[in-house]
Amino acid sequence: MKPRGAHKTIGFAAAGVALVLAGTVIWLVNKPPTADCSAEASADHKVHEIRATKVVVQPWLGKHHVYGIFMVPNRYKQNKNYALTMAVRGFNHHFPVVERADKLYPDDIPAEPGHYVKRVYVPTRVALWSLVTGLFGDLRAPCHWTLVFTEQTP
Repeated sequence: MKPRGAHKTIGFAAAGVALVLAGTVIWLVNKPPTADCSAEASADHKVHEIRATKVVVQPWLGKHHVYGIFMVPNRYKQNKNYALTMAVRGFNHHFPVVERADKLYPDDIPAEPGHYVKRVYVPTRVALWSLVTGLFGDLRAPCHWTLVFTEQTP
């Protein structure tokens, strides 16, 4: 066999692997959520949950491109009686919420009367892991994102 034929074979094999890999990534990105959006009410009256209004999941654009936008009632603003975390259904982890000034972003939705808009981020590595494990559809569903306010006892 000539050396030129071996290069052709390797080239075809590499192109085939690239096509299979691209097809797999496209399938994983477009995979639907694994769980439905049925509401699960908390039995604890000291826990208040708010679902995301909008979710942006674009981890391939880098850091700070995976976040949920929440419409939060004003009663939680500047209130130190609550511990604040964020959960995404399908992930066994509560993400800490970094308190930031009320920064407005051009793509955020306008706040409803009596509410303010809060943007909460998920680490990019978590989003990429969800892509690998087939949970990317769950991450893209706003109904799976929950902002959790837990009353603290003084």
